[in-house]
Amino acid sequence: MVVSHFKNGDKERKIYCNIELYPEEQASMKALQEEAEKQGLEFFPSIAIMAGRFLSRARGDPHKAIKLMLATQEWKADYFKAGPVADTQVLEDLKYGVVYFCGRDYGLRPTIVCRANRIPDEWYKDKKAGIERLIKVLIFCMEYMCRYMVVPGKIENNCLVVDLKGLGISGVPISALSQIYSVMSHHYIGRVFRFYVVNMSSGLSTIAGWVKGILTDRQKQKLQLLDHLDDLKKDFAHHQLEEDLGGTRPMITTFFPFPLQGPPFEKGSTESGTGTQFEGSHRVLSSMGARGKIWDPSKSKEENTCLEYSPEAYDWFVKNNLAVPPECHRQHEAAKKAEEERQAEAKRLAAESPSGIANSDLKVENAEGLPASGLMDEEEEDEEEEEDEDIIVQDPAAIKPKGIFSCSPCWCGNNCQGAQLKTSIWAFAVACFCGLLV
Repeated sequence: MVVSHFKNGDKERKIYCNIELYPEEQASMKALQEEAEKQGLEFFPSIAIMAGRFLSRARGDPHKAIKLMLATQEWKADYFKAGPVADTQVLEDLKYGVVYFCGRDYGLRPTIVCRANRIPDEWYKDKKAGIERLIKVLIFCMEYMCRYMVVPGKIENNCLVVDLKGLGISGVPISALSQIYSVMSHHYIGRVFRFYVVNMSSGLSTIAGWVKGILTDRQKQKLQLLDHLDDLKKDFAHHQLEEDLGGTRPMITTFFPFPLQGPPFEKGSTESGTGTQFEGSHRVLSSMGARGKIWDPSKSKEENTCLEYSPEAYDWFVKNNLAVPPECHRQHEAAKKAEEERQAEAKRLAAESPSGIANSDLKVENAEGLPASGLMDEEEEDEEEEEDEDIIVQDPAAIKPKGIFSCSPCWCGNNCQGAQLKTSIWAFAVACFCGLLV
C-alpha cells in the first residue's frame, strides 16, 4: 500500500504525506528544501506537498526536482489564470460517460473508467477542441479526487480502467500526444497506482504481447494488460465494477455526480453494496487536511501524522455515532476554548469601554496549533493559502456524498468524420494515460 517492492530490488513509494519517510528520502527532502531556500523560491502549497513525488521522478536530484516543480507551478498559474475549473464548465462533457469515477479498489483507491466508444462525434470534427475538452475533464477529475477522495497517509492514488472496445491500430499525431502527455504525466506525478487495459482488439493484443516482454517489474506492476475481465475482480469487490467489466453493478447511466459505491471493498467480495454510507463526509477534512503535509523530522510523530479536520467534523462524527478521532477531538476542544476566550475578551473590553461597545474586529490567533505543510514557512504558506484555492468550485450546500470520503456535487436544480478519425482521437487519450507510467 505504501511502497511497492519489486523482484529486481527496485521500489516505488505510493504514499507520501503524513507518513514517515525512509532516511534516504528525508535526506533528499532536506536537500530539496535547502536548495529551494537558497534560490529564494516559494511554491503553491498544492505543489509543495508533492515535493516527494517530484523527487521520485527526478531520482533524488533536488535541482531537477525544482525544475519540475517550477514547470508545474507555471502551468497551474497559466491554466487557471481565469479561475478554477468548475463543475458547470465540464458538466455537459461528463454526461457522455467518457471519463468518470465508478468505485474503489481493495485499497479504497478511487477508480476512473474511460470509454472509447462514448466519445461524441462533435469531439472529432475539431480535433484540437476535442483534445482540449478531454484534457479539461481529466483535470477536473484529478483535482476533484485530490480534494474530496483522498486521505493523506492512507489513500493518495487512483486506478484507471481503460476500455478499448472498438479501438483498432491507428496513427497518433505527435503534437496532440505531446499536449496530453505534458499535462497528465508532468503535473499529476505519482498519482496512478494501477492502469488496467481491457477489451483489446486482436491487433492490439498482439502488440500488448510484445510490450509485456519488455516491461520492467515496476511497469508490470502498474500496467495490467488484461486478456480476461475476470482478472479485474482480483483487485475489486464485484459490486464496484459494472456488469460489462465483469462486475455485478448495473450499467451506470448518470455519471455526475460521480456514482461511487459504498463498502465492502475487499478483493473478490461478492456481497452487494449494503454497507452504510454517511452523508456529508466531504466536509470532514479541511482543504489543508485533504492536501496533507510533508514529514518533518523536527516534530513528533503525532504532529506529522495528524489530519486537519474541518470545524464541523466533530459534530459529523457524533451525529453518525462514529468514534471521534483523537486529533479531531483535540482540534475541536482547542477551537472551543479559543471561542470562549474570544467571548470573554469581548465582554471584558465591553465592560471597560465607556460606551459599553466592544471592538468586533479582535484578532484571534489559531488555537489549533496545527503545523503548516509544504516547503514554505508557516506565515508564508498562510499568505499563499488564499491564492491557491481548490481547483474545483463547489457549493457545500449542494453536495451529496455517495460513499466513504467521497462526495457528489448536485447540479440538478440550478443550473462524423468516420471511425478511423474516432480511433485516432481516442488513441491520444490512451497515450495520455500511458504517459503516466513514465
